[in-house]
Amino acid sequence: MASKFKVGQRVRQILPAPQEGVVKMLKFDETTGNLSVLFDMVSTDADGVETTIETVFLEDQVELVPEV
Repeated sequence: MASKFKVGQRVRQILPAPQEGVVKMLKFDETTGNLSVLFDMVSTDADGVETTIETVFLEDQVELVPEV
C-alpha cells in the first residue's frame, strides 16, 4: 500500500489547533488495513522548557505542512 507521506516529511494533525512534527515511521496494520504515521512533536511549557513527544495518528488525520 502506498502512503501519501514519506519518512522525513513534516506533517500536522488536521484540527483547529493541530499538532505538528516530522514523520519518523509509517506503519501498516494488517488487521485493520489502516496506515499509521509516527512523528515527534515538540511541546514547550510555560517556563520555555521543550519536551519531545512521540505521537501516532492514522494517515487520514494528518496533512503535509506547506514548505515556506
